[in-house]
Amino acid sequence: MGDRHSISATTAAERTSSAPHVALIWLAATMTASSLPVGVLIAQLFPLAPFLWVVLLASTLFAAVGILSIPGFVYGIPTMAVSARVFGKPVNKLISLSNWLSQLGWQAVVLVLVVYILRSVFDSYGLVPANSSIYYALVLAILGNFVVPIIGYKAIVTAQTVGALFLALFAIAILVYLHGGQALPMLSAAGHFDGIQTLGGISLALMGGAFSWTMFASDYSRYVRRDTSLTKMALWPSLGGFAGGSLILALAITLYVHGGIQVGPAGLTIMATGLGTSALYLGFCTFAILGLLASNFLNSYSSAFSLAVVVGKDLDRKKVTVLDALLATLVGIYMLFVAPSFWDSFQTFLDLLIIVAAPWTGVMIMYVLWDVLPEARGGLSRLPHGRANVWVLAIGVAVTVLFSNNPLWEGYGAHLLHGIDISPLAGVTTTIVVSASYRILFGPNTATNEQERMKSLSKAAVSKVPD
Repeated sequence: MGDRHSISATTAAERTSSAPHVALIWLAATMTASSLPVGVLIAQLFPLAPFLWVVLLASTLFAAVGILSIPGFVYGIPTMAVSARVFGKPVNKLISLSNWLSQLGWQAVVLVLVVYILRSVFDSYGLVPANSSIYYALVLAILGNFVVPIIGYKAIVTAQTVGALFLALFAIAILVYLHGGQALPMLSAAGHFDGIQTLGGISLALMGGAFSWTMFASDYSRYVRRDTSLTKMALWPSLGGFAGGSLILALAITLYVHGGIQVGPAGLTIMATGLGTSALYLGFCTFAILGLLASNFLNSYSSAFSLAVVVGKDLDRKKVTVLDALLATLVGIYMLFVAPSFWDSFQTFLDLLIIVAAPWTGVMIMYVLWDVLPEARGGLSRLPHGRANVWVLAIGVAVTVLFSNNPLWEGYGAHLLHGIDISPLAGVTTTIVVSASYRILFGPNTATNEQERMKSLSKAAVSKVPD
């Protein structure tokens, strides 16, 4: 993948990747320790949910990323540039800005997690004084955050992929050692499951999983060879995300249930005694830290797509990583030492992230299914109805806020559900239904009017041609 294109289309010479390779990219993106706090919160907040079903269903919805990978493959442009076709450039600049800010938030969270894991290792083996271990960990984490980009983009992609595969092996070994099947029952410990809590668990998993990635779905598919089928282009990213997302969530819940992860006002601690042997513990922590550092670079690398759309020109993404690392470090330090609680900050961040991402995902899914696929298969190019899409998005955002519950506010919909937050599912469902309804009711008329307008313009142009 080259560095020259942030908003412009890839060239034929750059299209050398394959759909299975994209699956590995998404496996590496999802198979990182950044999902550990998500799994912990699911286990804490929704004890009556069947954890196995929550993990499987939430990971299956990574198919949304697979669907939204199609426009990048068809047009050769990144996700936020595709989004401009759907919502228009002015509104899309705001969407892209929110996406860039969300990536800064994820980079800060990842930095904090690196600090927590390093602190856990230091404290477990008494490597540094206990009361200062977090400061040693912070210095090393910041150093790694700025040093990792030096090795180059391709090397980092390879390292993260290899690291994710090793982390997956350690995760499987830990799940087997801790009898993960007992921690992930089909029913809750009470012998039954609560439907609303199940939806809440799925929603939380989507906030930290599939729906946090949909705004980057096309960024990597645009490098795939043009002879790839549309079905494979959607299927392989879905499989990669499903495998990585389900495995790391299952591990997080299992570790929490068995005491391998302890949480509290001081943040998150991974306990050596909870992971079985020292080999499993050190191996898992090592690849978790390396994967998180590589993930942070790739997050900032991809976020440059969104920033490029905001400023309206291609950017040198390697330089943008330095800016992102600086800003994310400041936010991370705030979360560590100033914020009342890492968990409150994390929950608030997830809810703010999803307010735009979830309803936007619904609109874009309809755009792909209704407009992009028919065009890619040789049909007519349909208009994306930009103004209507903006209104649909606005309705979806309002519904998402209504069903959101976080330390900043509790929406009325969440209040009716006894505080359970189902905002991602509410937001995406709303925009899919409203967008489909609009297209069914008004789409044919709009298309006919546009065809007539184009014919009249053609006739006018022909009439001006001299005999």
